[in-house]
Amino acid sequence: MPEFVSPQPAAPSAPRVRCAYRLVLPPGWVLIPVGDSADAAISNLVDRQFAGLPTDMYGPQKKRLGAGLRTIAAEARRAGGLDLVFPLAMPWLVPVSAGIVISEVCTDAPSDTAVALLAERMQPSGPNATVARTRAGRCVREIVDLPRAPDGIDRLTVAAVRMVHYSWPIPGAPGSFLVSALTVSGAPIAEFEPIVEALTELFDVMMESVVWA
Repeated sequence: MPEFVSPQPAAPSAPRVRCAYRLVLPPGWVLIPVGDSADAAISNLVDRQFAGLPTDMYGPQKKRLGAGLRTIAAEARRAGGLDLVFPLAMPWLVPVSAGIVISEVCTDAPSDTAVALLAERMQPSGPNATVARTRAGRCVREIVDLPRAPDGIDRLTVAAVRMVHYSWPIPGAPGSFLVSALTVSGAPIAEFEPIVEALTELFDVMMESVVWA
């Protein structure tokens, strides 16, 4: 699987230096930044995806994909995101999809030690929160399952069904966390739960590969 290296800070005078990390992506998954380089990254991605295909047949689809990715990137940027990670295609014909937003979150913790202690204390804050060990060090993993559709409701309505968060204290950046958030969306019915579980397991493997650059 390819390993993605997050961009290093471009200018020493930048007011905010983003953390740098490496992440192994599964086949078919891509990462795009949501900062100033997002537009160029999306254009390159869309051009590669539709390379060699006739414009008269695939031009509208190409335009919709680019516009949709730019909207998602803008929303992630407004929320403080650094990068987006998502699959270009799913190997199943059911309405279940996944996407990851990677962000940097600042707290008031005064030191690396305090941040590490904060991570430990976050563990019991939710029934599905645990401290996990990854290549980037200890982190907090939390899983949130959202309510399933009751009987009588349109079972094919697509909505978020699960969220999984990983939070690492960033070395050398007191009070800062790298947060990776997976959202699985689909028709919230029991028949699709094995796919939700498979996407969660894949996300766990990806997060275990994270290292600091």
